[in-house]
Amino acid sequence: MLSKNQIKHIQSLKQLKFRKEHALFVAEGPKIVEELLAANYRIDTVYATEDWIEEKREKFAQKFAEFIRISPKELERISNLSTPNKVLAVCRMPERDLQEISDPEGILLALDDIRDPGNMGTIMRTADWFGVKTIICSNDCVDVFNPKVVQSSMGSLARVKVYYTDLESYISESKVAVYATVLDGTSIWKSSADKGIFLIGNESRGIRPEVLRHATHRISIPSGGSGAESLNAAVATGIVLAAVSRELEN
Repeated sequence: MLSKNQIKHIQSLKQLKFRKEHALFVAEGPKIVEELLAANYRIDTVYATEDWIEEKREKFAQKFAEFIRISPKELERISNLSTPNKVLAVCRMPERDLQEISDPEGILLALDDIRDPGNMGTIMRTADWFGVKTIICSNDCVDVFNPKVVQSSMGSLARVKVYYTDLESYISESKVAVYATVLDGTSIWKSSADKGIFLIGNESRGIRPEVLRHATHRISIPSGGSGAESLNAAVATGIVLAAVSRELEN
């Protein structure tokens, strides 16, 4: 049976300050938990129903410090999901050092002030699909270990490394092409953009002027003339990465 302290601790990790204090985050559901385990994320504790434990015990026995068998009702008490699914893991946040990153030989994604957890998770999932392994975020982007981001990434958190930094400083010091997605740029279909840093801005305000001024190229996604004001940040990311990936293949 779960103790009150265990429940309180898990629920506290919904908040950024406690995630940072303990360097822990929560992942839920068989797909996401198993992908993190397979990627050798450090797992503190796994809380799971009996059927999941019996099925996965041998495969993941050495992957985490402790597993605790809980009932479906107990899982509901600690879950962030409307429909909890078999397993919840408390995971260690990986240490990230920006010095690990050299100027990209392929595509690197940079995000300026992305605030919506669903957008962030979908952007990670999209980057993963197109083989982009590194994302640089401005310090005011939503926390990648926010439970909603973890869930919407659908396991891509296990493969895409996300770094937070002063984005203006990082972009200004880059030695490679920086492609900023804006409304008045060169059409992505005509730009011949390929290798470099691709910069995506805030959902409503776009890229901040102080960051944008360091871009070497400005690209846009042409509208079909419907009158829509803008594209969702995650959708825009997908279109840009699809276009660039096609260019790299040619």
